[in-house]
Amino acid sequence: MVLVVSPHAGRARRELPRVRAALDAAGLTVREEIPLSELHRVQPWLALPSAERPLIVAAGGDGTVGSVADLLANGHAVLGILPLGTSNDVARSLDIPLDIRAAARLLANGPVSTVDLGHFRSADGTSRHFVHAAALGLNVAFARIATSATVRRRLGRLTYLVAMATLLRERRAFPCTLALEVWSRRMRRVPEGPLHLVHLSVMNAPIFGGFFDLRLPGSDVDDRRLDVLAIEDVPLSRLVLVAVLIFLRRQPRIGGVHVFHTRRLHVHVDVPVEVSLDGEIIGHVPGDFLLVGEALRVITGPRFIDVDGAESGTP
Repeated sequence: MVLVVSPHAGRARRELPRVRAALDAAGLTVREEIPLSELHRVQPWLALPSAERPLIVAAGGDGTVGSVADLLANGHAVLGILPLGTSNDVARSLDIPLDIRAAARLLANGPVSTVDLGHFRSADGTSRHFVHAAALGLNVAFARIATSATVRRRLGRLTYLVAMATLLRERRAFPCTLALEVWSRRMRRVPEGPLHLVHLSVMNAPIFGGFFDLRLPGSDVDDRRLDVLAIEDVPLSRLVLVAVLIFLRRQPRIGGVHVFHTRRLHVHVDVPVEVSLDGEIIGHVPGDFLLVGEALRVITGPRFIDVDGAESGTP
């Protein structure tokens, strides 16, 4: 295997010695250890014949997994995940254990599944896959705080609570227009007219919120669709109600809250708005979010159900 490490992930700095010991105990050989900042060094390994190509393992949080998955998308290499982040939503969605020793054993003998990815293309040329979710508004403000290495070292798991309290207090609405693919690849504006949103998320994997283990009902990482949650600038009490309903795993059917399922979403804004992909701030809208079916080969937990399908390929 080749190990890609993010030293800034939630548990990475203190857990790496245990990771190496767990991999050794599982009978796995690390051919090379590569920092996430030098991800290009993985490319020569991907060019090897299939019999010589190693397992590519992302040791970190959702941002690390997303970066490595983007490199492996629509290829033949297999991704392994060692969850060392604060939230580890991708690992939770794929039934990967958060215990390092159990995750290492899974790398040695777990099933290989082929799952969907999301893909973001912006008007300014940004092109990037995501495993978990893309987000605008509240999540971007959240990511700016939650991905700060200094803040995470100081607050640990409390980072998420502090970030949430800050963004709810300082939330800002942005006007935008949404167009969804509805049937036969036709696009339809939904709802009619512009929206003033405080949050927009485009989810591929169902679980979010880290140890809160939140899930949008009806969502799956392998269901050939993206799940869109759009929240208008509603009172704080309504935002709290949305969070409670999602915590209870019920559809948030509330005025000003919209849930859509689609294979493609176009977001138009007059003023560019930042976008986070898998928790990392990457680019800006206007742009398109597309579903890429069966785009990633990844080792999953035994309870994960791999739904095979023919729809795949680069969008």
